[in-house]
Amino acid sequence: MSAAERPAGTIDVNPVITATSENVREMLQRSAVWTRMSDGSLPFAGRASYLEQHWDGLRVLLGALDNFENIPDLRGLRDQVRLTVEKMGDALDRSHATARWREHHVTMPSMLQFRRRVTEMTNHGDLIGLVAHTVVRLAAVSACPVPTTDELTSPSVTLIHNEEQEELFVEEMSAALVFLMAHGSDVVRAYQGQKQESTCAVTAAMIRNALR
Repeated sequence: MSAAERPAGTIDVNPVITATSENVREMLQRSAVWTRMSDGSLPFAGRASYLEQHWDGLRVLLGALDNFENIPDLRGLRDQVRLTVEKMGDALDRSHATARWREHHVTMPSMLQFRRRVTEMTNHGDLIGLVAHTVVRLAAVSACPVPTTDELTSPSVTLIHNEEQEELFVEEMSAALVFLMAHGSDVVRAYQGQKQESTCAVTAAMIRNALR
């Protein structure tokens, strides 16, 4: 978004968002969970569980953002999250035998902590914090388990009006990244010692495509 397009009185945080999105991609590519998905050593249940954490995280954030539906600047972001949740849900529907996984999907310890954090932000009306977490989650689902030159599509944020809000936004993005990486660690710990699977309903390529 150019300076001419940005609403008057707002701070341009899009360079920070772009840099954070690139960091998310690099960190995920180096993570143990992506390595195990790429080499086939993470079983189907682990792969599905990891996708479910991303799906559930964005679904929880969408529910929180819907409490601020009267804010026009949020409409584009909410639509982007809603579409991503639907696409991930459809991908998971295809990977499971039935859609009943939605009723019994795995919730990792870090996801419980994340849910509590989202509830806190919602109760305090912390819209900036919610948007920060949303930006990081969207960056994660646009990442791939293999190196790629595809351009990241980052949401535009026009809600930051002063340096204090900018600082809060950056701090909460850092906190969001910690939660994000914790999901992968939870999955790796939960599925240690599993034998490599040569065939799996959810391959690394399928996960990559589902997250785009």
